[in-house]
Amino acid sequence: MGQDDSTMTTTTQWAQTITAKVQTIAGQLGVVGYQRADLNTATSVRLLSLSGIGVIYAKRIVAGRPYRCVDELVTKHVLPLVTYEGMKDEIHVKRP
Repeated sequence: MGQDDSTMTTTTQWAQTITAKVQTIAGQLGVVGYQRADLNTATSVRLLSLSGIGVIYAKRIVAGRPYRCVDELVTKHVLPLVTYEGMKDEIHVKRP
């Protein structure tokens, strides 16, 4: 039995709400780097919590893996520059 669109929307909204609350608390506690998502390992739900990222962009980010650096989102034509500029401080690429 698959999930319908309303269930997926509710799940996405729930995940975004929880992520926002965790980020707020982490910011209040002075935790550094709490909001940065690794482009190579973040789930689609985590990517959806980033500024300007919707379902289509999240799928494109996952499909474009692996990344060596964050600006490859633009050089690989995964995201437009304006979207990248709005969320570049929320992402990183963990180097092995």
